Amino acid sequence: MAFSKSIMQLEGSLANVSIYKRQDSERVIVRSKGGPTKKQIKTKPEFEKLRQNNSEWSGCAKMGRQIRVSFRAMNRLEDYPVTGALNSICKQIQKMDTAHEQGRRSIHLSQYKEMLLGFSFSRKQVLESVLRVPVETTLDRITGEARIMIPELNTDMYLYNFRNLPYYRIIANLSGVCDMMIPTDGSAYKAPYYSYCDPEKGVYESEWIPTLGVQPALDITLQYPMEENPVPDEVTMLLCIGIEIGKMGVGNIPTAVKYAGSGKIVRVG
Repeated sequence: MAFSKSIMQLEGSLANVSIYKRQDSERVIVRSKGGPTKKQIKTKPEFEKLRQNNSEWSGCAKMGRQIRVSFRAMNRLEDYPVTGALNSICKQIQKMDTAHEQGRRSIHLSQYKEMLLGFSFSRKQVLESVLRVPVETTLDRITGEARIMIPELNTDMYLYNFRNLPYYRIIANLSGVCDMMIPTDGSAYKAPYYSYCDPEKGVYESEWIPTLGVQPALDITLQYPMEENPVPDEVTMLLCIGIEIGKMGVGNIPTAVKYAGSGKIVRVG
Protein backbone atom coordinates (compact mmCIF):
# COMPACT_ATOMS: atom_id res chain seq x y z
CA MET A 1 0.00 0.00 0.00
CA ALA A 2 1.24 3.49 -0.87
CA PHE A 3 0.04 7.05 -0.31
CA SER A 4 -0.18 9.58 -3.12
CA LYS A 5 1.28 13.04 -2.49
CA SER A 6 0.55 14.23 -6.00
CA ILE A 7 -1.70 17.19 -6.67
CA MET A 8 -3.74 14.92 -8.93
CA GLN A 9 -7.05 14.03 -7.28
CA LEU A 10 -7.71 10.60 -8.76
CA GLU A 11 -10.09 8.00 -7.35
CA GLY A 12 -11.07 4.63 -8.84
CA SER A 13 -9.08 2.12 -10.89
CA LEU A 14 -6.19 2.74 -13.26
CA ALA A 15 -4.64 -0.29 -14.97
CA ASN A 16 -3.64 -2.61 -12.09
CA VAL A 17 -3.94 0.07 -9.42
CA SER A 18 -6.85 1.11 -7.18
CA ILE A 19 -6.92 4.70 -5.88
CA TYR A 20 -9.29 5.78 -3.10
CA LYS A 21 -9.80 7.82 0.06
CA ARG A 22 -10.97 6.75 3.52
CA GLN A 23 -13.47 8.74 5.57
CA ASP A 24 -11.03 9.22 8.46
CA SER A 25 -8.07 10.36 6.33
CA GLU A 26 -7.28 13.06 3.77
CA ARG A 27 -4.56 10.95 2.15
CA VAL A 28 -5.09 9.21 -1.17
CA ILE A 29 -4.39 5.47 -0.82
CA VAL A 30 -2.92 3.53 -3.74
CA ARG A 31 -3.14 -0.27 -3.86
CA SER A 32 -2.04 -2.72 -6.53
CA LYS A 33 -4.47 -5.37 -7.73
CA GLY A 34 -3.67 -9.06 -7.87
CA GLY A 35 -3.91 -12.35 -5.99
CA PRO A 36 -5.76 -15.62 -6.60
CA THR A 37 -9.02 -15.76 -8.50
CA LYS A 38 -12.40 -16.28 -6.81
CA LYS A 39 -12.66 -19.76 -8.29
CA GLN A 40 -9.26 -20.73 -6.88
CA ILE A 41 -10.22 -19.49 -3.43
CA LYS A 42 -13.50 -21.47 -3.50
CA THR A 43 -12.07 -24.77 -4.74
CA LYS A 44 -8.36 -25.27 -4.06
CA PRO A 45 -7.36 -27.13 -0.85
CA GLU A 46 -4.57 -24.66 -0.06
CA PHE A 47 -7.17 -21.93 0.47
CA GLU A 48 -9.21 -23.86 3.08
CA LYS A 49 -7.93 -21.64 5.90
CA LEU A 50 -8.80 -18.56 3.87
CA ARG A 51 -12.31 -19.91 3.25
CA GLN A 52 -12.76 -20.43 6.99
CA ASN A 53 -11.56 -16.89 7.70
CA ASN A 54 -13.83 -15.47 5.00
CA SER A 55 -16.82 -17.34 6.41
CA GLU A 56 -16.20 -16.02 9.91
CA TRP A 57 -15.54 -12.50 8.69
CA SER A 58 -18.88 -12.55 6.87
CA GLY A 59 -20.50 -13.27 10.24
CA CYS A 60 -18.64 -10.35 11.82
CA ALA A 61 -19.75 -8.06 8.99
CA LYS A 62 -23.38 -9.16 9.37
CA MET A 63 -23.22 -8.66 13.12
CA GLY A 64 -21.58 -5.26 12.80
CA ARG A 65 -24.22 -4.21 10.30
CA GLN A 66 -26.99 -5.45 12.60
CA ILE A 67 -25.62 -3.41 15.50
CA ARG A 68 -25.24 -0.25 13.41
CA VAL A 69 -28.72 -0.60 11.91
CA SER A 70 -30.18 -1.04 15.41
CA PHE A 71 -29.06 2.49 16.36
CA ARG A 72 -29.71 4.05 12.96
CA ALA A 73 -31.01 7.22 14.63
CA MET A 74 -27.42 7.80 15.79
CA ASN A 75 -25.74 7.23 12.41
CA ARG A 76 -25.82 10.92 11.55
CA LEU A 77 -23.55 11.63 14.55
CA GLU A 78 -20.71 9.49 13.19
CA ASP A 79 -17.46 11.21 12.21
CA TYR A 80 -15.33 8.11 11.57
CA PRO A 81 -15.86 4.63 10.02
CA VAL A 82 -18.02 3.16 12.79
CA THR A 83 -18.73 -0.04 10.83
CA GLY A 84 -15.08 -1.05 10.86
CA ALA A 85 -14.82 -0.47 14.61
CA LEU A 86 -17.92 -2.58 15.24
CA ASN A 87 -16.65 -5.38 13.00
CA SER A 88 -13.42 -5.42 14.97
CA ILE A 89 -15.29 -5.81 18.27
CA CYS A 90 -17.38 -8.60 16.76
CA LYS A 91 -14.19 -10.40 15.70
CA GLN A 92 -12.83 -10.20 19.22
CA ILE A 93 -16.05 -11.74 20.56
CA GLN A 94 -16.02 -14.44 17.87
CA LYS A 95 -12.52 -15.54 18.91
CA MET A 96 -13.86 -16.28 22.40
CA ASP A 97 -16.12 -19.04 21.08
CA THR A 98 -14.34 -22.30 21.95
CA ALA A 99 -17.39 -24.51 21.42
CA HIS A 100 -17.26 -24.45 17.61
CA GLU A 101 -14.53 -25.16 15.09
CA GLN A 102 -12.86 -22.37 13.17
CA GLY A 103 -15.01 -21.28 10.27
CA ARG A 104 -18.21 -21.79 12.29
CA ARG A 105 -17.57 -19.79 15.47
CA SER A 106 -20.53 -17.78 16.76
CA ILE A 107 -20.64 -14.15 17.88
CA HIS A 108 -22.27 -14.26 21.32
CA LEU A 109 -22.62 -10.55 22.01
CA SER A 110 -25.02 -11.41 24.85
CA GLN A 111 -22.10 -12.97 26.76
CA TYR A 112 -19.74 -10.02 26.21
CA LYS A 113 -22.16 -7.09 25.93
CA GLU A 114 -19.95 -4.87 28.10
CA MET A 115 -17.57 -4.59 25.14
CA LEU A 116 -20.10 -2.19 23.56
CA LEU A 117 -20.66 -0.12 26.71
CA GLY A 118 -19.33 3.39 26.13
CA PHE A 119 -18.94 2.88 22.38
CA SER A 120 -18.76 6.41 20.91
CA PHE A 121 -20.24 7.45 17.58
CA SER A 122 -17.80 10.35 17.30
CA ARG A 123 -14.10 10.81 17.99
CA LYS A 124 -13.74 14.55 17.54
CA GLN A 125 -15.63 15.03 20.80
CA VAL A 126 -17.19 12.52 23.19
CA LEU A 127 -20.66 12.96 24.64
CA GLU A 128 -19.45 13.97 28.11
CA SER A 129 -17.35 16.78 26.64
CA VAL A 130 -20.39 18.28 24.88
CA LEU A 131 -23.18 17.60 27.39
CA ARG A 132 -21.42 18.36 30.67
CA VAL A 133 -24.07 17.31 33.18
CA PRO A 134 -24.58 13.95 34.93
CA VAL A 135 -27.06 11.85 32.93
CA GLU A 136 -28.88 9.07 34.78
CA THR A 137 -30.18 6.01 32.92
CA THR A 138 -32.04 2.79 33.67
CA LEU A 139 -32.78 -0.25 31.49
CA ASP A 140 -35.20 -3.07 32.30
CA ARG A 141 -35.08 -6.23 30.16
CA ILE A 142 -38.26 -7.59 31.73
CA THR A 143 -40.43 -4.68 30.62
CA GLY A 144 -38.34 -3.48 27.68
CA GLU A 145 -38.31 0.01 29.19
CA ALA A 146 -35.47 2.52 29.48
CA ARG A 147 -35.39 5.87 31.23
CA ILE A 148 -33.05 8.82 30.73
CA MET A 149 -32.90 11.74 33.17
CA ILE A 150 -31.01 14.87 32.13
CA PRO A 151 -30.94 17.61 34.80
CA GLU A 152 -31.58 21.30 34.29
CA LEU A 153 -28.95 22.61 31.91
CA ASN A 154 -27.21 25.97 32.12
CA THR A 155 -26.05 26.09 28.51
CA ASP A 156 -23.45 28.81 29.15
CA MET A 157 -21.58 26.52 31.55
CA TYR A 158 -22.46 22.92 30.70
CA LEU A 159 -23.02 22.79 26.94
CA TYR A 160 -19.89 22.77 24.78
CA ASN A 161 -21.17 24.63 21.72
CA PHE A 162 -17.82 25.09 20.00
CA ARG A 163 -19.39 26.36 16.76
CA ASN A 164 -21.69 28.84 18.55
CA LEU A 165 -24.80 27.41 16.93
CA PRO A 166 -28.28 28.49 18.07
CA TYR A 167 -30.04 25.14 18.72
CA TYR A 168 -29.53 21.66 20.12
CA ARG A 169 -31.69 18.59 20.62
CA ILE A 170 -31.39 15.30 22.45
CA ILE A 171 -31.85 12.00 20.64
CA ALA A 172 -32.08 8.54 22.19
CA ASN A 173 -32.38 5.00 20.90
CA LEU A 174 -33.38 1.74 22.62
CA SER A 175 -32.83 -1.34 20.49
CA GLY A 176 -32.16 -5.05 20.57
CA VAL A 177 -29.33 -6.95 18.86
CA CYS A 178 -29.31 -10.74 18.53
CA ASP A 179 -26.30 -13.06 18.63
CA MET A 180 -25.03 -14.23 15.24
CA MET A 181 -24.42 -17.92 14.57
CA ILE A 182 -24.38 -20.61 11.87
CA PRO A 183 -27.51 -22.83 12.03
CA THR A 184 -27.14 -26.58 12.48
CA ASP A 185 -27.97 -27.08 8.80
CA GLY A 186 -24.66 -25.40 7.90
CA SER A 187 -26.16 -22.42 6.08
CA ALA A 188 -24.84 -18.86 6.35
CA TYR A 189 -24.64 -16.85 9.58
CA LYS A 190 -28.03 -15.80 10.95
CA ALA A 191 -29.54 -14.00 13.94
CA PRO A 192 -32.49 -16.08 15.22
CA TYR A 193 -34.21 -13.10 16.84
CA TYR A 194 -33.52 -10.53 14.13
CA SER A 195 -36.95 -8.92 14.70
CA TYR A 196 -35.49 -7.18 17.76
CA CYS A 197 -33.20 -5.17 15.48
CA ASP A 198 -35.77 -2.54 14.46
CA PRO A 199 -34.46 0.96 13.65
CA GLU A 200 -37.94 2.54 13.62
CA LYS A 201 -38.93 1.62 17.19
CA GLY A 202 -37.59 2.81 20.51
CA VAL A 203 -36.44 6.18 19.12
CA TYR A 204 -36.78 9.60 20.80
CA GLU A 205 -36.02 13.08 19.48
CA SER A 206 -36.60 16.21 21.55
CA GLU A 207 -37.73 19.50 20.10
CA TRP A 208 -34.97 21.87 19.06
CA ILE A 209 -33.88 23.81 22.15
CA PRO A 210 -32.06 27.19 22.24
CA THR A 211 -28.39 26.99 23.20
CA LEU A 212 -28.79 30.07 25.40
CA GLY A 213 -29.91 30.35 29.00
CA VAL A 214 -31.04 27.70 31.44
CA GLN A 215 -33.06 24.85 29.94
CA PRO A 216 -35.41 22.65 31.97
CA ALA A 217 -34.64 19.05 32.88
CA LEU A 218 -35.64 16.21 30.56
CA ASP A 219 -37.15 12.91 31.73
CA ILE A 220 -37.31 10.50 28.78
CA THR A 221 -38.96 7.07 28.78
CA LEU A 222 -38.40 4.66 25.89
CA GLN A 223 -40.52 1.54 25.47
CA TYR A 224 -39.27 -1.16 23.16
CA PRO A 225 -42.07 -3.37 21.76
CA MET A 226 -41.74 -6.83 23.29
CA GLU A 227 -41.73 -9.85 20.98
CA GLU A 228 -41.30 -12.08 24.03
CA ASN A 229 -41.31 -11.37 27.75
CA PRO A 230 -38.66 -11.44 29.03
CA VAL A 231 -36.30 -10.63 26.17
CA PRO A 232 -34.56 -13.83 24.93
CA ASP A 233 -31.11 -14.45 26.40
CA GLU A 234 -29.56 -14.21 22.91
CA VAL A 235 -30.72 -10.59 22.55
CA THR A 236 -28.69 -7.67 23.92
CA MET A 237 -30.51 -4.42 24.64
CA LEU A 238 -28.64 -1.20 23.77
CA LEU A 239 -29.49 2.28 25.07
CA CYS A 240 -27.88 5.15 23.15
CA ILE A 241 -27.92 8.89 23.80
CA GLY A 242 -26.83 11.64 21.44
CA ILE A 243 -26.92 15.39 21.11
CA GLU A 244 -27.26 17.24 17.82
CA ILE A 245 -26.40 20.92 17.46
CA GLY A 246 -28.00 22.86 14.65
CA LYS A 247 -28.76 26.08 12.86
CA MET A 248 -31.73 27.61 11.10
CA GLY A 249 -32.27 25.93 7.76
CA VAL A 250 -34.59 26.21 4.78
CA GLY A 251 -38.07 27.46 5.67
CA ASN A 252 -36.86 28.66 9.08
CA ILE A 253 -36.69 25.07 10.28
CA PRO A 254 -33.71 24.12 12.50
CA THR A 255 -31.44 21.53 10.96
CA ALA A 256 -28.48 19.60 12.39
CA VAL A 257 -24.94 20.63 11.49
CA LYS A 258 -22.69 17.73 10.55
CA TYR A 259 -19.96 16.80 13.04
CA ALA A 260 -21.18 19.30 15.64
CA GLY A 261 -22.75 16.74 17.99
CA SER A 262 -21.84 13.52 19.70
CA GLY A 263 -23.32 10.32 21.11
CA LYS A 264 -22.54 6.92 22.64
CA ILE A 265 -23.95 3.64 23.94
CA VAL A 266 -24.61 4.47 27.59
CA ARG A 267 -26.15 1.21 28.84
CA VAL A 268 -26.33 -2.44 27.80
CA GLY A 269 -28.61 -5.09 29.23
